[in-house]
Amino acid sequence: MIRLFFVWLFTCSYVCIHPLQGQVVFWQKYLGGSQFDQGRKIIYRADGTMVIATEVFSTDHFGADNHSDNSDVVIAKYSTQGEIFWQTTLGGSGFESVEDMAESQDGGFVLIGATDSKDGDLTELRGGQDVWVAKIDETGKRIWSVSFGGGGDDKGTEILPLSNGDFLIGGESSSINGSMRSRHHGGLDSWVARLRSDGSLMWEKHFGGSGNEKVCGLHELQPEQFVIVNTTDSDDQQIDTNLGSKDVWVFAIDSTLEIMWQRTYGGEDNDDIHASLIEEDGSLILAGTTFSKEGQIPRNQGRGDMWVFKVNPLGIVMWSHTFGGPRADGANALATTHDGGYVVCGLTKSRSGEGDILINKGYYDGLLVKLDSMGQHVWSRTLGNSGKDILSDAIELPDGGFLTIGYSIQGASGLPLPGHHGVGDIWLCNFGDPDRPGTRPFVTPPIMIGKVRDKDTGRPLDATITLTDNATLDSISIAKTNPADGSFILLMPSYGMVSINVLAKGYMFYGQDIRMDTVVDQTSIKMEFELEAIRIGSSLILKNIYFNTGSWKLLKPSHPELERVVAFLKLNPRVMIQVSGHTDNTGDASQKVQLSLNRANQVKKYLIYRGIAENRLRVKGYGKYRPIASNRSAAGRRKNRRVEFQVLNL
Repeated sequence: MIRLFFVWLFTCSYVCIHPLQGQVVFWQKYLGGSQFDQGRKIIYRADGTMVIATEVFSTDHFGADNHSDNSDVVIAKYSTQGEIFWQTTLGGSGFESVEDMAESQDGGFVLIGATDSKDGDLTELRGGQDVWVAKIDETGKRIWSVSFGGGGDDKGTEILPLSNGDFLIGGESSSINGSMRSRHHGGLDSWVARLRSDGSLMWEKHFGGSGNEKVCGLHELQPEQFVIVNTTDSDDQQIDTNLGSKDVWVFAIDSTLEIMWQRTYGGEDNDDIHASLIEEDGSLILAGTTFSKEGQIPRNQGRGDMWVFKVNPLGIVMWSHTFGGPRADGANALATTHDGGYVVCGLTKSRSGEGDILINKGYYDGLLVKLDSMGQHVWSRTLGNSGKDILSDAIELPDGGFLTIGYSIQGASGLPLPGHHGVGDIWLCNFGDPDRPGTRPFVTPPIMIGKVRDKDTGRPLDATITLTDNATLDSISIAKTNPADGSFILLMPSYGMVSINVLAKGYMFYGQDIRMDTVVDQTSIKMEFELEAIRIGSSLILKNIYFNTGSWKLLKPSHPELERVVAFLKLNPRVMIQVSGHTDNTGDASQKVQLSLNRANQVKKYLIYRGIAENRLRVKGYGKYRPIASNRSAAGRRKNRRVEFQVLNL
């Protein structure tokens, strides 16, 4: 028995087109609990889902698995329809933060931040706080969790998967012992280390001067050559030049771990960097915040401006631009775009009409800026409400538009925000792009949500649900049921004919073909499967076996159905079946018996070819003698022309 429902889950809490800016905000969503929660990083997956990294203080709703009332890190695979495919909470009884997350070569995810816990997912604390690195697989399962530190405060800020499967990590360190055994220069040093694929430490080193340094970016030039992006306020030891209070400091190292070359960038005041990327020719694009008005800063309109600049492989500044107004503005993340330009996201405190800021609805607004390949302003968009709204990360989607993540604090005097939970919520947005007018809202392809139960008892079953491309017979996605209630979530493609196969050991299988263009407009498909236990005499009609009229040659569209039978027999290796062919009552009865037998033999031949032992298969041709419908109508005759199988032995 199967029940099929279509459920509309996608809701837009905000849709806006501003006449001056023209950027569509397709949707925005809030995740969180009753306390302060924030989104830090977002990764787009090829299957149309998002993997998000968040810091959660809440112990309810999204933070229900929090280890304490301190911050934990929650990584979740999420759909635009609001479905969470999996959610992993990492941390201990202390405080955990996540500063960076990346996809590893094996499809899992690595993250870096800081911790002051020594329990839960952490086993050792060496000082005030330690650098923390963790790896999860593609299903959210924790693979390993490691920490590094000494007697001082240490924090991880950047992680880079390397071409050979290792990881380069960076951060800041004030320690001179523990894991931090290399020479310390003073204050907070930039700290760089290399980890093996299992998280074990290969080498580590401090870089800096007598002041404070921090790693803000890591890039692999080639094997064993890396560019390290930092901030510094030192003017001695390893720092060749200081331009002002705080500068951007970029250097390169090789396998000797010695500085090959270095450059500093900025002006007379504090200049910070929060994001960087490297291009194919070795050029760097950097984004952050500047308080300077001189040096390499073309202008400053206020207390802090968003600053984006490019340096060539020799470290020479190619262009430098600032954006903002007279109040605090800054960049948090940077990404490339399809046209060779860039998108930068961050925050603005400047008011409507001040400087480059056309609209600000609250205390802080999230700021998204599109730049061309020379860093020139193309368009900008602010989004927020009466409170504090910050964008932490942004990516361009393959089909156009942008995804952003950050946090939103609802203003005390503002209207309640739809779906907002607590003090501060994780904030997800989908922006359009005025330069790509055909861009549609980003929606995760249809999701199948269902349960698998025993037909007789109703108890949940341990089942596997497989989705197969009928054209190639390739597996598209696989889901396992939750043992507690038999539930599952399965991603579906956007197009094509697909085959669904539901298998549970000891049970008859269920199979169905779905043409995706008939359901692609749905955002969620709910299905409930009730499987029968295998018994001697159990039978199943194979509804999708095809032959031409009068022929017993199997047609290719039959293969997905037969693959379901193959999977069933491999899962239940003691089962023996009889494959039987049936026809309608037209024509010569003896010829119909032979035709049905030939068709059953063709099915048997396919199953043997796919690895099923011949001694497990019997065949029978019944011709017209076992109808299941009246032969007086065309519809009835179609039903009678069939192939089915029956269980002979267990």
